[in-house]
Amino acid sequence: MRRVSTKEFKKAMIEADYTTLTSLAAASGVDASSLSLISRGERIPSWDTMVALSDALHLTYEGIGRIFFYSEVTDA
Repeated sequence: MRRVSTKEFKKAMIEADYTTLTSLAAASGVDASSLSLISRGERIPSWDTMVALSDALHLTYEGIGRIFFYSEVTDA
């Protein structure tokens, strides 16, 4: 199941010099309430939202995968 890595999302925000979700919302065009849900791992972003966030956060393909296609590896 696809999940958002909240840790990596917050790290990317810091690396891109966004200190608040409001500032990221202004830069990405994604509303702050949606960003709040995404940053807490309570919502998986749509493709369009993921592209907007990736642009605003200056993510590489690897960064996109690390954040938006996160899955925990567990021992069975």
